[in-house]
Amino acid sequence: MKLIDHLKAVEKTVAAFAEQIGESENTVRKIVYGQRQPSLPLAVKIAAATKGAVTEADLILPTANAA
Repeated sequence: MKLIDHLKAVEKTVAAFAEQIGESENTVRKIVYGQRQPSLPLAVKIAAATKGAVTEADLILPTANAA
């Protein structure tokens, strides 16, 4: 599940989730909207905070394949 979908499902704002996991709102916002891929420790923290609804693998951004 995407993080944005999880936050909508649990009716939590990006700001509230960022505060819950102890990260800046700006950092979490970039992750939520796919502008940044989290570090592995942060991905683990997000997965734990969502009780596994969002997995570390869900947070990996797709890469563009070079032709």
